[in-house]
Amino acid sequence: MKNANLPYHLYVNVKNSFLGNDMPIGHTTAIWHAIYSRIGQLICCHVVLQSGAHWSGLPLSALSTTEVFDDGMDNAIQPWGGMGNHLETFGATYLEGLAVNLFHAGKFGRHTGIVVDWEDGYSRYPAEHKPLSLITLDCGYFALVPNNHFTIKDKHFTDEKYSKNLKFYKRGEIVYWES
Repeated sequence: MKNANLPYHLYVNVKNSFLGNDMPIGHTTAIWHAIYSRIGQLICCHVVLQSGAHWSGLPLSALSTTEVFDDGMDNAIQPWGGMGNHLETFGATYLEGLAVNLFHAGKFGRHTGIVVDWEDGYSRYPAEHKPLSLITLDCGYFALVPNNHFTIKDKHFTDEKYSKNLKFYKRGEIVYWES
């Protein structure tokens, strides 16, 4: 298992039912600062709760930017489990704040600028490599999805008239090596 710091922390709400059976109904404010992964397991989150407790092992569906939580969101917000034990996160400054359409989940949101990448575990071939982008959905949840599950809208650059080309794009199967 590998733990990785997020490039910056995020303020979130944690659904109290994830914190214990005797917790009151509602949520607890927290700071999300790190993640960890095991092959096949959902990515889990490390948070510091407003009480001062440090909590780990929370799935993405336990976190929201709003006070509204919807049971059964795991498949929509994280299409598969961890693809390796060794992961890292990095900040992609350009992507932060851009509008995103998660077309596989039918959701919209904004890119956090955080990308999660695996060192090993899943990619048998280079074309299978799947760095995952962390998206804040308009409904408040976070989604962790590969680049072929969403499109980006940058009003200064992207143009809807070119979206017809999306169906022609192929996986990048050519591997370029230094000669």
